[in-house]
Amino acid sequence: MNKRILTLSVVSLILILSSCQKIKDLLAVKVDANFSVDLPINIQSPELKSSAMGTFSSTNTFNPLSNADLADYKSKIQGFSLTSLDGTVSDLSANVTLTNAVLKISTATNSTQWTFTNLSLTNGTTVTFDNANGQFAKINTILEEQTSITVEFSGTADKKDVTFKLTVLFVTVASVKI
Repeated sequence: MNKRILTLSVVSLILILSSCQKIKDLLAVKVDANFSVDLPINIQSPELKSSAMGTFSSTNTFNPLSNADLADYKSKIQGFSLTSLDGTVSDLSANVTLTNAVLKISTATNSTQWTFTNLSLTNGTTVTFDNANGQFAKINTILEEQTSITVEFSGTADKKDVTFKLTVLFVTVASVKI
Protein backbone atom coordinates (compact mmCIF):
# COMPACT_ATOMS: atom_id res chain seq x y z
CA MET A 1 0.00 0.00 0.00
CA ASN A 2 2.78 2.43 0.95
CA LYS A 3 4.63 1.64 -2.29
CA ARG A 4 1.49 2.42 -4.29
CA ILE A 5 1.02 5.75 -2.52
CA LEU A 6 4.70 6.61 -2.99
CA THR A 7 4.56 5.66 -6.69
CA LEU A 8 1.36 7.63 -7.18
CA SER A 9 2.88 10.63 -5.39
CA VAL A 10 6.05 10.53 -7.53
CA VAL A 11 4.03 10.24 -10.76
CA SER A 12 1.75 13.11 -9.65
CA LEU A 13 4.77 15.26 -8.79
CA ILE A 14 6.33 14.60 -12.21
CA LEU A 15 3.09 15.51 -13.97
CA ILE A 16 2.71 18.68 -11.96
CA LEU A 17 6.28 19.80 -12.56
CA SER A 18 6.13 19.04 -16.28
CA SER A 19 3.00 21.13 -16.65
CA CYS A 20 4.32 24.21 -14.83
CA GLN A 21 5.04 26.00 -18.12
CA LYS A 22 1.55 25.13 -19.32
CA ILE A 23 0.13 26.58 -16.13
CA LYS A 24 2.21 29.76 -16.58
CA ASP A 25 0.92 30.01 -20.14
CA LEU A 26 -2.64 29.71 -18.86
CA LEU A 27 -1.98 32.59 -16.47
CA ALA A 28 -0.88 34.94 -19.26
CA VAL A 29 -2.93 36.81 -21.83
CA LYS A 30 -1.77 37.85 -25.27
CA VAL A 31 -2.25 41.53 -26.07
CA ASP A 32 -1.93 42.94 -29.60
CA ALA A 33 0.47 45.85 -29.29
CA ASN A 34 1.27 47.70 -32.50
CA PHE A 35 3.58 50.69 -32.73
CA SER A 36 4.16 53.07 -35.63
CA VAL A 37 6.91 55.61 -36.14
CA ASP A 38 6.90 58.33 -38.80
CA LEU A 39 10.22 59.29 -40.34
CA PRO A 40 10.10 62.45 -42.48
CA ILE A 41 12.78 62.12 -45.17
CA ASN A 42 14.40 65.03 -46.99
CA ILE A 43 16.96 63.92 -49.56
CA GLN A 44 19.44 66.78 -49.74
CA SER A 45 22.47 67.72 -51.76
CA PRO A 46 25.61 66.14 -50.31
CA GLU A 47 28.49 68.20 -49.03
CA LEU A 48 30.34 67.55 -52.29
CA LYS A 49 28.26 69.63 -54.70
CA SER A 50 29.63 67.74 -57.71
CA SER A 51 27.84 64.54 -56.70
CA ALA A 52 24.55 63.70 -58.42
CA MET A 53 23.48 61.65 -55.40
CA GLY A 54 21.51 62.96 -52.47
CA THR A 55 21.83 62.01 -48.81
CA PHE A 56 19.23 61.59 -46.10
CA SER A 57 18.91 60.80 -42.43
CA SER A 58 15.84 60.83 -40.21
CA THR A 59 15.41 59.73 -36.61
CA ASN A 60 12.39 59.37 -34.37
CA THR A 61 11.69 57.63 -31.06
CA PHE A 62 8.83 55.82 -29.39
CA ASN A 63 8.21 54.09 -26.09
CA PRO A 64 6.35 50.75 -26.06
CA LEU A 65 4.63 51.83 -22.86
CA SER A 66 2.93 54.65 -24.80
CA ASN A 67 0.47 51.93 -25.85
CA ALA A 68 -2.47 52.45 -23.45
CA ASP A 69 -3.15 48.71 -23.26
CA LEU A 70 0.39 48.07 -21.98
CA ALA A 71 1.10 51.07 -19.78
CA ASP A 72 -1.12 49.78 -16.96
CA TYR A 73 0.62 46.39 -17.00
CA LYS A 74 4.26 47.47 -17.13
CA SER A 75 5.41 45.17 -14.32
CA LYS A 76 3.35 42.24 -15.64
CA ILE A 77 4.73 42.13 -19.18
CA GLN A 78 6.49 38.81 -19.69
CA GLY A 79 7.71 39.42 -23.21
CA PHE A 80 7.05 40.57 -26.77
CA SER A 81 6.80 38.71 -30.03
CA LEU A 82 7.30 40.75 -33.21
CA THR A 83 5.17 39.23 -35.97
CA SER A 84 5.95 41.71 -38.76
CA LEU A 85 7.75 44.96 -39.49
CA ASP A 86 6.85 47.07 -42.52
CA GLY A 87 7.63 50.53 -43.82
CA THR A 88 5.19 52.43 -46.03
CA VAL A 89 6.20 55.37 -48.22
CA SER A 90 3.80 58.31 -48.50
CA ASP A 91 3.88 61.96 -49.60
CA LEU A 92 6.68 61.17 -52.08
CA SER A 93 7.55 64.27 -54.11
CA ALA A 94 9.24 62.29 -56.96
CA ASN A 95 10.04 58.63 -57.61
CA VAL A 96 13.50 57.83 -56.34
CA THR A 97 15.93 54.94 -55.92
CA LEU A 98 17.72 54.61 -52.61
CA THR A 99 21.18 53.49 -53.71
CA ASN A 100 22.18 52.59 -50.15
CA ALA A 101 19.96 52.74 -47.09
CA VAL A 102 20.01 51.48 -43.53
CA LEU A 103 17.11 51.17 -41.11
CA LYS A 104 18.46 50.93 -37.55
CA ILE A 105 16.38 50.25 -34.43
CA SER A 106 18.12 50.72 -31.09
CA THR A 107 18.17 51.52 -27.41
CA ALA A 108 21.16 52.48 -25.31
CA THR A 109 22.07 48.78 -24.93
CA ASN A 110 20.78 46.90 -28.01
CA SER A 111 20.41 47.48 -31.74
CA THR A 112 19.62 45.77 -35.01
CA GLN A 113 19.45 46.93 -38.61
CA TRP A 114 18.50 46.22 -42.22
CA THR A 115 20.58 47.31 -45.23
CA PHE A 116 19.17 47.99 -48.72
CA THR A 117 20.75 48.70 -52.09
CA ASN A 118 18.95 50.06 -55.13
CA LEU A 119 15.53 50.20 -53.48
CA SER A 120 13.09 51.88 -55.90
CA LEU A 121 10.37 53.93 -54.22
CA THR A 122 7.05 55.16 -55.51
CA ASN A 123 4.21 56.64 -53.51
CA GLY A 124 2.59 53.80 -51.54
CA THR A 125 5.57 51.44 -51.70
CA THR A 126 5.61 49.04 -48.76
CA VAL A 127 8.94 47.62 -47.67
CA THR A 128 8.78 44.42 -45.62
CA PHE A 129 11.70 44.08 -43.24
CA ASP A 130 12.63 40.40 -43.07
CA ASN A 131 14.10 38.29 -40.31
CA ALA A 132 17.06 37.02 -42.39
CA ASN A 133 19.64 37.80 -39.70
CA GLY A 134 17.52 37.14 -36.61
CA GLN A 135 16.52 40.79 -36.25
CA PHE A 136 13.06 39.94 -34.85
CA ALA A 137 14.57 38.33 -31.73
CA LYS A 138 16.67 41.45 -31.20
CA ILE A 139 13.56 43.66 -31.61
CA ASN A 140 11.79 41.53 -28.98
CA THR A 141 14.71 42.13 -26.61
CA ILE A 142 14.63 45.85 -27.40
CA LEU A 143 10.88 46.04 -26.72
CA GLU A 144 11.28 44.12 -23.46
CA GLU A 145 13.56 46.88 -22.15
CA GLN A 146 10.40 49.02 -21.95
CA THR A 147 12.36 52.17 -22.64
CA SER A 148 12.62 54.73 -25.41
CA ILE A 149 13.44 53.14 -28.78
CA THR A 150 15.20 55.02 -31.59
CA VAL A 151 14.36 54.34 -35.23
CA GLU A 152 16.80 55.80 -37.78
CA PHE A 153 16.67 55.66 -41.58
CA SER A 154 19.67 56.99 -43.50
CA GLY A 155 21.55 56.60 -46.74
CA THR A 156 22.04 57.89 -50.29
CA ALA A 157 19.71 58.25 -53.27
CA ASP A 158 19.99 58.70 -57.02
CA LYS A 159 18.28 62.12 -56.78
CA LYS A 160 18.29 65.08 -54.46
CA ASP A 161 15.60 67.52 -53.36
CA VAL A 162 13.09 64.69 -52.86
CA THR A 163 10.88 64.38 -49.78
CA PHE A 164 8.70 61.60 -48.42
CA LYS A 165 7.49 60.04 -45.19
CA LEU A 166 8.37 56.49 -44.15
CA THR A 167 5.94 55.03 -41.60
CA VAL A 168 7.43 52.02 -39.84
CA LEU A 169 4.83 49.68 -38.33
CA PHE A 170 5.78 47.17 -35.63
CA VAL A 171 3.12 44.44 -35.30
CA THR A 172 3.68 42.67 -31.99
CA VAL A 173 1.97 40.53 -29.40
CA ALA A 174 2.78 41.13 -25.73
CA SER A 175 2.44 38.38 -23.16
CA VAL A 176 1.03 39.79 -19.91
CA LYS A 177 0.65 37.72 -16.74
CA ILE A 178 -2.69 37.96 -14.99
